[in-house]
Amino acid sequence: MKTILASVLLAASCAAWSAPMTNDDVIKMAKGGLADATVIQAIDAAEPGFDTSPDGLVKLKQGGVSDAVIQRILARASSKPAVQPAAAPPACPQCGTVTGIREIDKPGQGTGVGAVAGGVIGGVLGRSIGGRDNRTAGTVVGAVGGAVAGHHIEKHARSGKTWEVSVRFDDGSARVFHMDSHPSLSTSDRVRVVNGVLSRI
Repeated sequence: MKTILASVLLAASCAAWSAPMTNDDVIKMAKGGLADATVIQAIDAAEPGFDTSPDGLVKLKQGGVSDAVIQRILARASSKPAVQPAAAPPACPQCGTVTGIREIDKPGQGTGVGAVAGGVIGGVLGRSIGGRDNRTAGTVVGAVGGAVAGHHIEKHARSGKTWEVSVRFDDGSARVFHMDSHPSLSTSDRVRVVNGVLSRI
């Protein structure tokens, strides 16, 4: 009869221990008259939440807990999985992998220098072509035509290509680099940023 009662008490106790088992739980079982074997079985089945400091162990002993049970508590407390250290940051935060390279046509931008130079040259030519009677008209037409032509010539001279290099860094971030010359890189190359410039690792 006593064995049946102990089993019922143990089952009820385990059902109530959704939280980790504490020193007070063990003292309660010991004062309830449960045998050491029963208490140890409950300790092994529960999540340990014991206080194994000197004060905690003294409290267990004063609460009527046997040395065998206290030793099992110490064993269970020491068997808790160690806290996993936080993931280490990337060894090279400026390192990454090239994920794409795109060639882009870059339109030329006029600064006005070409238009001014073209206008001057066009005006001189227009004046000489217009002759004595039409020098003014020739100068105006030549200046306008020369300015337009000079502007377009300057824009064409300044046009070219640029390249976009997409990089995924080891810390998970991404960045796009713009280059005026063809990069000596390929997709999947490992790179490092040094003073804002990509270099192959």
